[in-house]
Amino acid sequence: MFRIVRGAIALMVTAIITLPASAQPPEFRDVPADHWAAAAVKEVVAKGIMKGFPDGTFRGDQPVTRYELAVTLARFMRHVEESLNDLRARTPKVSLVVPLKPQHWAFKDLQFLVSRGYVSEGSPLLRNLHQPVDPDTLSIVLAQAVVGLVERYTIAPEELEVPEAGPPYRLD
Repeated sequence: MFRIVRGAIALMVTAIITLPASAQPPEFRDVPADHWAAAAVKEVVAKGIMKGFPDGTFRGDQPVTRYELAVTLARFMRHVEESLNDLRARTPKVSLVVPLKPQHWAFKDLQFLVSRGYVSEGSPLLRNLHQPVDPDTLSIVLAQAVVGLVERYTIAPEELEVPEAGPPYRLD
């Protein structure tokens, strides 16, 4: 199972590195410049995948809720789709009901994930949305999103741009 999580993280890092960056990201008072993850935090914020909190913190040590995972995953998948916009899109096979009212702040992003087939029926992401994300849920949700992406797009190996290997990342 750890291999699935590690593989999904590697896919996300590869896509984040190869996707175009937006404006200069804000500095977070709880992420010092010498923090081991400072560069990665800046990168995901610059790409619009994560935003931090209104009080100017990133809260990297705080557990992530399923809402937060859904929103972050939706932003990530939008970036992946934008980078693959010249590929032939397939019609999603799944049509599920999002278990939220349309006024909820996470509704639009959950609807995006569901409508594109990145979240499948029975996904733990659609249940108990306020619960923190545990490693099993993270691995299942990321694996389903990757499967949805593969089913949605046909990517020839020669069309992939894989960045040079960099230094190993610490996960502590």
